[in-house]
Amino acid sequence: MVYNLVVVTTHIPALVNRSAAGGPLHYGLHVILVLSALMLWTPVCGPAREWRMTYGGMMPYLFATSLIPTIPAGWLTFAEGSVYNHYDTPIRVWGLSVLSDQQLAGGIMKLGGSVFMWCIIIVIFFKRFMKNFYSNQTYTASDGIPDSEIVGTEPPLMYSEVESAFQRVRPATEGETTSDS
Repeated sequence: MVYNLVVVTTHIPALVNRSAAGGPLHYGLHVILVLSALMLWTPVCGPAREWRMTYGGMMPYLFATSLIPTIPAGWLTFAEGSVYNHYDTPIRVWGLSVLSDQQLAGGIMKLGGSVFMWCIIIVIFFKRFMKNFYSNQTYTASDGIPDSEIVGTEPPLMYSEVESAFQRVRPATEGETTSDS
């Protein structure tokens, strides 16, 4: 919640224009953004296990967290003019126009953030629901099922034994069934 509030607040045009013009406000906002991001990720991958959520709680938490940043991302992507006047300068990096740069930033914010967040949610999903899958899949001998029911304890049949068994059986004639029905 705090992180989403900070993300939305730090994209207000008047605040961005003012912070870009002066160093202390600019770096202060970045410190607040990093601290709120640390607060966001502590329940997911924090240093202390007792601070972390369960896997079942992490997935909706991260999903809900991913919704609010789409507001400034969509706003930057679909704006028709320059949102931040401070960045509307005649000298452009890589020759991108202000609008192209702004749309690229919004697209990266939305798509990059969404792909990153959904990859983490998918990993958490598999960790949650596939935790004991491989422990149940084993070829080691168990006391639960006797070996004879699975592989048999009799010696394997040899080719010559199978061949002689086929020679002792009369071939079926046409119209005759081979099953006992």
